[in-house]
Amino acid sequence: MSSENPTGARQWPGYRSKPSHDPGQSLVFPGPVPADLRALGREVRAADWPVRLAFRPSRLALLDTLCRWQTLRALACVHALAAGTADARLLDDLRVVPGPETAADPALSEVPGRLERYALALPPDLVDAVVREAGGLLADNRFTASVLAAGLSADSRPADTDEAVSRAVVLTSYWYETPEQRGALALAWSANLFIRSWLWWSASFAYGDPAGGIGITADPRPARPPASALPAWAAGLLERASG
Repeated sequence: MSSENPTGARQWPGYRSKPSHDPGQSLVFPGPVPADLRALGREVRAADWPVRLAFRPSRLALLDTLCRWQTLRALACVHALAAGTADARLLDDLRVVPGPETAADPALSEVPGRLERYALALPPDLVDAVVREAGGLLADNRFTASVLAAGLSADSRPADTDEAVSRAVVLTSYWYETPEQRGALALAWSANLFIRSWLWWSASFAYGDPAGGIGITADPRPARPPASALPAWAAGLLERASG
């Protein structure tokens, strides 16, 4: 990336980007996040992940649906954070919590598609950061399942400790027992992490502070995962991440 904020300051007042000292990497500097979007960023990370383990095809299909929905929801929220604003329709869609009931509601069937349009309209470097972080999680790491399960479970705002533990155990089991779901789970985790990092960075540094970027400056930078490691619904994200 050879210029700052290549997508235009008017369109994306909530961030600027510039090359880092490492070839192929870039630094992303979020602008201050309005209070209403900051609160929304915390809310959007919550999904109604399963608390009971089942390996029926219908349950695995539901898990994939929830992963897709949450990934796109989080990325659409990043769109709002980068733009510094969101219209009423997007705000309504972001507040729909992915879960078994919402996934089965015909009235909400078009929500993921609308969120996807926002996700795919993000600057490529932001999508690339999320995809690469997911790739890093998919790499050989003995603590991966625990990190993912703890993160998604905590973000889900569990009602009590029992629910939190049940959710973490179920997500850990799905990671180990259904390798074909790992790419979807990793993307949902990575997208949530990016929102968390964005909000922390924006709150901790003044706009334009040279302290460093978020999510893009890991050393060594995780490799972008191959399409075969990701779910079919992530093809558009992988293409966008490639620029």
